[in-house]
Amino acid sequence: MLAVYITSLALSIILYFILFVIDVKDNLFQHLMMIIIIFTNIGALLSYLSTNYREALLANKLVYLSGIFLPMLFFFCVCDVCHFRLRKRYELLLLGIQSVLYFLVCTTGFSDIYYKSVSYYVDNGQIILIKEYAPLHSLYIITMFAYFIASIALSIRASIKKNVVNHKDVLLMLLGAGVNLACFIIQKLLPQDIDLMSYAYIVLMCCTMYSLYRANVYDVLDNKNIAYDQLNSVGYITLNKKLEFMGCNDYAADIFDELKDCHVGKKIDTISPNLGKIIDGVKRYSTVVADAPKKMHHHIKFSTINIEQKHYETKIHTIENIKNRCVGYTIEIVDNTTHYRVVELTTKYNDDLEKEVKEKTDRIRAIQDKTILGMAQMVESRDLSTGGHIRRTSDVVRIFADKLAKSGLGMSREFLNLVVRSAPMHDLGKIGVDDAILRKNGKFTPEEYEQMKTHSTIGCKMVKDILTDVEEPYFVQIAHNVAHYHHEKVNGTGYPEGLSGNAIPIEARIMALADVFDALVSKRCYKDAFSYDKAFQIIKEDSGSHFDATLAEIFLSCRPELEEYYNNSNTES
Repeated sequence: MLAVYITSLALSIILYFILFVIDVKDNLFQHLMMIIIIFTNIGALLSYLSTNYREALLANKLVYLSGIFLPMLFFFCVCDVCHFRLRKRYELLLLGIQSVLYFLVCTTGFSDIYYKSVSYYVDNGQIILIKEYAPLHSLYIITMFAYFIASIALSIRASIKKNVVNHKDVLLMLLGAGVNLACFIIQKLLPQDIDLMSYAYIVLMCCTMYSLYRANVYDVLDNKNIAYDQLNSVGYITLNKKLEFMGCNDYAADIFDELKDCHVGKKIDTISPNLGKIIDGVKRYSTVVADAPKKMHHHIKFSTINIEQKHYETKIHTIENIKNRCVGYTIEIVDNTTHYRVVELTTKYNDDLEKEVKEKTDRIRAIQDKTILGMAQMVESRDLSTGGHIRRTSDVVRIFADKLAKSGLGMSREFLNLVVRSAPMHDLGKIGVDDAILRKNGKFTPEEYEQMKTHSTIGCKMVKDILTDVEEPYFVQIAHNVAHYHHEKVNGTGYPEGLSGNAIPIEARIMALADVFDALVSKRCYKDAFSYDKAFQIIKEDSGSHFDATLAEIFLSCRPELEEYYNNSNTES
């Protein structure tokens, strides 16, 4: 029997030396598993060699190390093989739970919370402990099976996802865990004092080591050399939270000679202008990190430095503690001279090409806009009551857009330009309305009005059919919204869908003001043109009910420009 314990201890030590050779990723959990197995085997040997109750009890506590901690560490290794990142806080929580459980084990002989009682008898000179378990002992069994079940669940999850894990590696690890559980159950059931677990742990470790080796070797085996080469081709400067110098590699020191004599803990922003630029960038970035600690960027490019006709790209990386709080910064410096010179040589060619493409694009766009405007005017020619409406509303939207660009509402000039381009298409759908209705010289009946209202739905479909695959999707969507929703009202009483408030696209709310204003100040078959005072009064009164209140206020400020435009217009209202 002594040979069994000595052999298992020797095998575990040999296995640990093998781990040092094949562990390409320096996996902490593997090393902890192996150390615990060695101590467990030492405990098993000491238990066999014990000569009194106290020695046997102490050896028993050593043996429990594996039972308490191995299932947890095995689960962590399964996470590694399955590429599942368990957050540090959860690892610490699980470690804390198992540590408390082991503390309960250590109370054996002093308290009855884990064992109700422990007695012993001597068999052939060996101390044999007789244990009566307390209820808290069941926690040990529960955690053991819980980690095994969690490992199976994680393996199934990884198997469902393609290209995540080699199924053979996971199955091998689970096989090792299964052998351990089987040996544990058998050892509990057999009346003889047979130690199966010492060898079961070695089987588990062999399976784990082999699986982790296969999972990591292809990703990491060559990376040590790659990392070494990169460390000597990329500069690194580390700073603490106070932006004090904490160290650098040789490559960074070759770029900045002043770093060779810089003491750790010294502020370096006054040493040279180039280092000052780097520190300024870090200060700006540290402000961003301080303002949004939960959304901090782990790295960001922040400047390019020119030194002796060389161009270096610099990046900042945050150094975080276990609570994900920034405790310092690493500055990465990469020689980007070759790329910079290539870019420099091609810049002029690209600028010329871009200019030529822009000119051609502008010509094509002008043709497209004129074509669309022509189509809209052809549709409008069928409507006896709205002559010149298309051109006028487009100009009103342009005047309105100029005000909106300066309003501080955050609308980009690009967006507003697209709204202006969309304006001529807002009534394209009238092509689908019957001539008898469209050319009627008088007010519509309720039935005729319902048919007229269909033009917005018809128009949005036409816009998509005409523009899709010809224009950018962003412009297509804006034009679609203008045609579809320009008769919606912010109080929800408009058509075609009865949208309200911000549910109405803002481009449609802009178009609604221009459309209604032109209808008010223009002569129609069913009314005379309203005065400017009356038209602007109606816009003001309907602010917040028909029109967006914020947009209406800005539109009212356009009055001088709009009056000048309509006064100078030669188009009949």
